Amino acid sequence: MTGSNEFKLNQPPEDGISSVKFSPNTSQFLLVSSWDTSVRLYDVPANSLRLKYQHSGAVLDCAFYVQNLVGTHDAPIRCVEYCPEVNVMVTGSWDQTVKLWDPRTPCNAGTFSQPEKGYVLSSIEGRVAVEYLDPSPEVQKKKYAFKCHRLKENNIEHIYPVNAISFHNIHNTFATAAMGPRWQ
Repeated sequence: MTGSNEFKLNQPPEDGISSVKFSPNTSQFLLVSSWDTSVRLYDVPANSLRLKYQHSGAVLDCAFYVQNLVGTHDAPIRCVEYCPEVNVMVTGSWDQTVKLWDPRTPCNAGTFSQPEKGYVLSSIEGRVAVEYLDPSPEVQKKKYAFKCHRLKENNIEHIYPVNAISFHNIHNTFATAAMGPRWQ
């Protein structure tokens, strides 16, 4: 599954990857959460696992920020981000809310209900698409899609579902993760 611009990290999760995040300060570190109940910190250039945290249930997202529990939602939290510019933790949940948290104190700094709208960034067909909610023709011209996470063996193409995408805030690049075959 590795091409000239791809490489496989050592000691990957044992189940589907739910999120991948680059460190906000350096491209050296990649944080990976998984349905196998783990969060792993990789040193990308060294291709080594630096830390592994085991949780009691599937971990759906991860973020670079060291802090205790800041709050909860009424349903599982699907995404979490830390914004250092304003020192706020942002969480999105399947309870259809986005919440802002002040990480210095366990208090909710705001709750915003979200409509039942959404768009797909990745697919089980090994594709990634960039979509825009703005219906104007000039914005819609910017959307695109591409194939990834494919492996051809013995003239058979294996296609792996894309489970997670993370954009790097400095280099304007992104990483994708797919559930591939298990190698012994």
